[in-house]
Amino acid sequence: MTRLGLGLMLASAILAGGCAADPASDDAAEESGEDALVAKADEHWIYAGPMPALKDAKVIASLEGNTAHVIGYLPPGASAAELSQLPNVKTRTENGRTRVDIVYPIATAAPPKTNSRPGTYSFYGAKPYRPDGIAYTVSAGEHFVPWGGFPFLGYNDGIAFHGPITSQENKAGSPDTKVWYLHRGDVSSGCNRMMGEHVTELAHVLGISMRKVYGANQMYENPTTAKAQVIAEYDSLDGKFIDIDYPTDVGLTRPGKVHGDDKVVMFGSWVASEMPNGADLPGDMKWEGGVAGKPYVFAQHARTDMVCSFAKKDLPGLKRVQAQAGGELPRSICAKKACVVDAIRTNKDAKAVCGL
Repeated sequence: MTRLGLGLMLASAILAGGCAADPASDDAAEESGEDALVAKADEHWIYAGPMPALKDAKVIASLEGNTAHVIGYLPPGASAAELSQLPNVKTRTENGRTRVDIVYPIATAAPPKTNSRPGTYSFYGAKPYRPDGIAYTVSAGEHFVPWGGFPFLGYNDGIAFHGPITSQENKAGSPDTKVWYLHRGDVSSGCNRMMGEHVTELAHVLGISMRKVYGANQMYENPTTAKAQVIAEYDSLDGKFIDIDYPTDVGLTRPGKVHGDDKVVMFGSWVASEMPNGADLPGDMKWEGGVAGKPYVFAQHARTDMVCSFAKKDLPGLKRVQAQAGGELPRSICAKKACVVDAIRTNKDAKAVCGL
């Protein structure tokens, strides 16, 4: 498996309403190929990037700007040096603590579906590893949902942060049959879709360690003390409106178009890749990025070894590696994934063989 969010079949739904994919929508129409579903249904995603769990964190979801803005503080002893290399992160000293601001692109509800009302919510539950399965919603009844293994972070009844849904046929020569990308706009049934790599990092940032192996569909109630705040308007930072260098879609007008580019603080973006040439990423699709007239080219935003996935059959062995490492997988796990998988499948000591 090469790429988080780009190699699985994924859709969105949640029990008892919320953000189920409408079987008659383009979400369902873009899913194709039972073999692909079977092959990519049970991957478990691991985060190996530099972001730690933040203290006193909250996530601000802007319905107008289609952004998720995390505000939190580095824990004692953590360094901000590596974080400064991430394009969607800004740090500063605030009252003797290191404040971290992270911005991700998200999707919001397509009318007549509705979003969460503006307000502050607790995260009621999380499934860090949610493979494909059956879900029930009022609109669709019982139906198969290709969740793809991505984290599901519920914060308001059926509303949650989860993966991107939209896919396309992959490039020739890629080991994956599908690639995934986020339609950032008013396109969902109420949930906040995210790039798969981003929601994996978000879970980790909020204190749900994504360097652990979880049981399939295991629900953790009240998984974090972080809050989710929904606002109707554009989000802001230091008196400027927040935007992110990621393509926009239907229903979304960038704040620069309304208030002027000089009134905007633009965050960068990243996408996950395990291949140096970016062959496991979608093409640019001629989308406009954060700068007018400049296409968004996925390979130019690629980050390697920040996330990776492991097949269901390898999870018992990966859990042993986790135990050997003291209860959490080492950050080198993605960079050394091929060695680790080979060691697991040949009954070797992955820790010793791969230098974990």
